[in-house]
Amino acid sequence: MKKLITKIKSSAIVKNDGKNFLHFFLAFTVIFVALTLIIIQVMRSGLFKATDQNLEDLGQNPEYLWSLVLHQQSNSGQPNNTNQGNRIGDYGPANSILIYDENGKLVSNPTNSSSDGGDQILEGLEKAVKLDRKAIGSIRSITVKNTLGADWNYRYLTMQSVNVSTGQIGYIQIFTNVDQLKESLQRNVFIIITTMTIFWLLSILISLYLANWTLQPVMLAYEKQKEFVENASHELRTPLAILQNRLELLFQKPTATIIDESENISASLAEVRNMRLLTSNLLNLARRDSSLKINSEETQPEFFDSIFTSYQMLADDADKEFSSSNKIEGNINIDQSLVKQLLTILFDNAMKYTNDDGKIAIDISKSGNFLAINVADNGEGISDEDKKRIFDRFYRVDKARTRQKGGLGLGLSLAKQIVVAYNGKITVEDNQPQGTRFVIRLRLDNPLVNPARIFQKH
Repeated sequence: MKKLITKIKSSAIVKNDGKNFLHFFLAFTVIFVALTLIIIQVMRSGLFKATDQNLEDLGQNPEYLWSLVLHQQSNSGQPNNTNQGNRIGDYGPANSILIYDENGKLVSNPTNSSSDGGDQILEGLEKAVKLDRKAIGSIRSITVKNTLGADWNYRYLTMQSVNVSTGQIGYIQIFTNVDQLKESLQRNVFIIITTMTIFWLLSILISLYLANWTLQPVMLAYEKQKEFVENASHELRTPLAILQNRLELLFQKPTATIIDESENISASLAEVRNMRLLTSNLLNLARRDSSLKINSEETQPEFFDSIFTSYQMLADDADKEFSSSNKIEGNINIDQSLVKQLLTILFDNAMKYTNDDGKIAIDISKSGNFLAINVADNGEGISDEDKKRIFDRFYRVDKARTRQKGGLGLGLSLAKQIVVAYNGKITVEDNQPQGTRFVIRLRLDNPLVNPARIFQKH
């Protein structure tokens, strides 16, 4: 049991399934991480957009900011000498200002916009912020620790300006408190990350499902291939064993003549012919698995009459009754070799599974754009369980009887391939009162364009 489990775990299918799962899982991981980062970035930029725009508007009016300092105006006061044509922004309780001289030294302690705690805020900003001339014109973020150990979050803009009273060049930093926006951002980020994590964990199950789903056709083909190799090996092993025994018997009698050993030689030749037929059919299947093309040509109704004449001779030789009905009027376009092979396979199958008093009937007609073929016999019939598998390669309803009659279990598989190539349909039914009936419909106006459809499970 342990060896079986080890073999299963080391099989190519299981290994490939693990690789598929890993590929899907990594793909989902990259998607969720990228989506999370994009959402957070978009939300962050949108959240601070109004605040940054207000800072930029205030930065366009340095005279207004200087007037706040020089005239000690209140938080909501407006200067008397503002430019009427410019938007000056909204300076409110959340704003603070720091002013530097041309050397970058803090030279003023202007009035903060809040009446309570303003000095504490300015003191914290003066300790935390340094003038960076490279940051002029850009908006930055900063976090300041207050006396209680809590964080104050600010967005600020640094700009170069001229003192309206002295004419000296200086620098102004305008700050906006964004504590509420920061808290809102943190909550939203937590919600987004939590949601994405949940869906990321769900992607594990989705990856397992997709890996299994994508491998189903591969596993089906793998099982079919394995079964095909096992059946082919089994079919070849039997005639090889018979040949070996016959040849060993010939070596045991080195003085015997050909006439004396004619029975062994005849049996050996029969097995050689059987192996040749088997290998020819296997080669035919392999070629048609790669591609099966329909080469249609204009065909007269007499084409089928000539085939039925040959079948009549074979049936008479086997003391069986054969009847045919050709209801085709006018010419049709078909692949003569493939249709003839299809009819021969079905006729040969009926011959094998009917007794000496067997009756075989083939009816052929054209219905619309379809070529309809019915092949019926009065043999023993086929059980419902066997009907599900008779088109599988090497499958035989009565293996002992079929082997005795030379059957390889490949004929109906070839017939099914031809029908599929014609984009048609083949079904097997019970014939009344006894026997089996094959019903075939071949589409004449739309044969198979893509040969890969042959590989589909039917």
